[in-house]
Amino acid sequence: MAYDISQVVNMFDTLANKVINELDNQYIKGRIKGTDYANAYAALLGTIIQVCVDTPLKDKQVQLQDKQIKQIEKDLELKDRQIQGFDDKIRTDLFKVQMDTWGMMFSSGLLDTKPDIITNDETSTLYNDIKNKLR
Repeated sequence: MAYDISQVVNMFDTLANKVINELDNQYIKGRIKGTDYANAYAALLGTIIQVCVDTPLKDKQVQLQDKQIKQIEKDLELKDRQIQGFDDKIRTDLFKVQMDTWGMMFSSGLLDTKPDIITNDETSTLYNDIKNKLR
């Protein structure tokens, strides 16, 4: 949440009024005497000022950290997908090399029969697996 100056002043006024009223009540009841009132007043007002200054800054830091965390999460998702893409590329390249090699061997006469992977429909299964992983 971004604070404007009027919100900070309002925060200060609200806190200061509550603290001073309670301090006055304690003075009236005789629980605070003499210079203790002035010391307590100064210490409490200092704390209130610090809270009013720190709160907007801390909120801004939290907002910035949230943005940074979201960006890191997006970067990690991208890197995961890139890794999957590299794995997919390796699979498709391996499949292509195997098919090209078998095709050359068969057409050059080095193979008399087609390899089992081609004749028993394993090629179609492998192709479909690779195609499904690329989606």
